[in-house]
Amino acid sequence: MVVPDTRLICENMLMSEGFRGARMLAYKFTTLYNLSKELLSQQKFYDWGLRATKAVLRVAGGLKRAAPPGTDEDIVLMRALRDFNLPKLVQEDKDIFRQLCSDLFPGRSNVERIMDEELVTAVREASLKLGLQPEAGFMDKVVELQELFNIRHSVFIIGPASAGKTKIWNALASAQKILKNDLVYVPINPKAVKNDDLYGYLRKTEWHDGILSTIMRDMARNNSPYREEQNIKWIVLDGDVDAEWIESLNTVMDDNKVLTLVSNERIPLSEPMRLLFEVSNLNHATPATVSRA
Repeated sequence: MVVPDTRLICENMLMSEGFRGARMLAYKFTTLYNLSKELLSQQKFYDWGLRATKAVLRVAGGLKRAAPPGTDEDIVLMRALRDFNLPKLVQEDKDIFRQLCSDLFPGRSNVERIMDEELVTAVREASLKLGLQPEAGFMDKVVELQELFNIRHSVFIIGPASAGKTKIWNALASAQKILKNDLVYVPINPKAVKNDDLYGYLRKTEWHDGILSTIMRDMARNNSPYREEQNIKWIVLDGDVDAEWIESLNTVMDDNKVLTLVSNERIPLSEPMRLLFEVSNLNHATPATVSRA
């Protein structure tokens, strides 16, 4: 079996993003991911593969371009690695990951996280409006969700019942409205209906549209009740993940951003649209789905 040379791919992508010290940074990057794979706990939703690597490098490139000229490239890459990976780690693995970052980027791992203070203030106000206690851990999760939405078009919130998954995105939605963003979201329980009712089906020569396909098409085309002025559109899929319904969304979650129906219609995910999955676990998800999470 041919295995891709991740270090070489990483080096070339870093060079294309404008990093001068691409070779050494690629070595540190791949070393961190290899050690994380070995030392951190084995969680179904952890992905240290090529798809995750490319996503972090795109984030690092964005930070590099936004940083003042002369900013230490080690700091830029370390910040991308830390901010991208920490939100998905379970609590017992976070300290190990931070220590690995400290070992590979000595003297740079304590760089403060750049926070959107306006968003933090809005999240605090939104939490109080919803009758929630704006404690630090909860607010961090809400801000992390927005940071993930900034770089990913599909995000999973994972946790047991009553863990606060719904309250996290409710607080973010309320905060966005406080910030005067025109937001709309549609919650769907994909397990409440059959697959055909979710995506649509062809009976003889007649096409019957599905719930998700209709919502996606209307959002993408700004059909009523959705409008072009709405700059944030979420489809919230609240239900346990299994291959039966989520496999059809793999091409939506990856870089294609397209839902292909059995009628051969292709519905693209437009720029303001995001998929939010609210699930208790990924025990029944395939590796192909996990790598896109």
